[in-house]
Amino acid sequence: MKPCRTWLMMCWCLLLVACGSTGNRTKQFKDSDSQSEPENSPAMLNVKMGVAYFERNDYDTALEKLKRALEHNPKLAIAHSAIATVYASMNAQIDAERHYELSVRYAPNDPTILNNYGTFLCQQGKPLEAIKYYQQTLANPFYKTPETVHENIGVCLMKADDYVQAEDHFRQALALNPNSTISLYNMVIVSAGKGEGMKARAFIQRLEGLTVLDERVLKVAYQVEKKMGNERAAQSYLAQLRKLKKS
Repeated sequence: MKPCRTWLMMCWCLLLVACGSTGNRTKQFKDSDSQSEPENSPAMLNVKMGVAYFERNDYDTALEKLKRALEHNPKLAIAHSAIATVYASMNAQIDAERHYELSVRYAPNDPTILNNYGTFLCQQGKPLEAIKYYQQTLANPFYKTPETVHENIGVCLMKADDYVQAEDHFRQALALNPNSTISLYNMVIVSAGKGEGMKARAFIQRLEGLTVLDERVLKVAYQVEKKMGNERAAQSYLAQLRKLKKS
């Protein structure tokens, strides 16, 4: 499972709150103050509208609003991060990467900006580069959801075929949030891949207590029980899988 667009929306919401402030501002921005944009300024209002249109899958209008935000403040990192995600969703990867790089340039210590760029790099098949930005995110003690960053690192490490370190990060995520379905799912995959049937079963059971198992988990659960010789449990998962496919 990968961090999805919903997660990016949450990141943007956090940034919108953090960037909000009061008072009048001049039209000229310095690198040091370009992120202190008032919440009701033209730049921030256009960012909010751009995000809203993006959530409705109206990419063209989202781009229009976000470009307008950058006209008001060309160094506003949240606007660059937001427009980068829109471009990525439109498969305009060159434009996406350019704006992600700008977002990091203008807010090099903002953990949410760093995390967003890391997610993009991981999705582009650059896991080791992505992990560098994720580690910078974790280095910020005030970042509110470090468990999601551990999950992101784990996913990237799996792409790099480093299942040992991936498992460590998923366990760290679960230590922070024992009910994380993303980490539990990936621990099922890691454990099953290592042939640790009992561990995989335990994580599957924890998932069952939190959510309805999807097709991917049901397939793994069937295979795990089959290999362990528990035919009754295997057939139960197979029946659930068939029922799910029919619905």
